[in-house]
Amino acid sequence: MDRKYFTRVAAALLVVGAMTGCGSGAHSGSVEVEVRSMVPGAPGGSYGVKIIGPDGNLITSQEVSVGSTYGIEGVSLGWISVEATSGCAGESELTLESPSMRLVIDGENCILSD
Repeated sequence: MDRKYFTRVAAALLVVGAMTGCGSGAHSGSVEVEVRSMVPGAPGGSYGVKIIGPDGNLITSQEVSVGSTYGIEGVSLGWISVEATSGCAGESELTLESPSMRLVIDGENCILSD
C-alpha cells in the first residue's frame, strides 16, 4: 500500500465524519417533572402529567406521585408543553443551547426552569 492510498482513505473518513455531524452535539433534549406536594384538598397522591412535542402530538403521559421526579430523554427540539391534572402547565423551547426543561409542582405553585 502506498502513501497516496492512506492519504485518500484518511481524507474520505474526515469528509464522512463531517457529513454525519460527528461531534456536533445533541439534537434532542430532556424534560423533567417533579411533584413536591399536592394542591391542598386534592384527592390521591399523584398527578397525571402529559408531555406534548413541538408537532402538537403527545410524547408521553405518566402518573407522577408526590416526592418523585419523572424524566424523559430524546425529546425533539422545539416548543414543548407539559400539562398536569393539577392545572399546572408550562411551555418552553428546547434548543441546542438550552436542551432541557424542568417543571416543579409544589402545591399551588408551578415552577418552570431549564
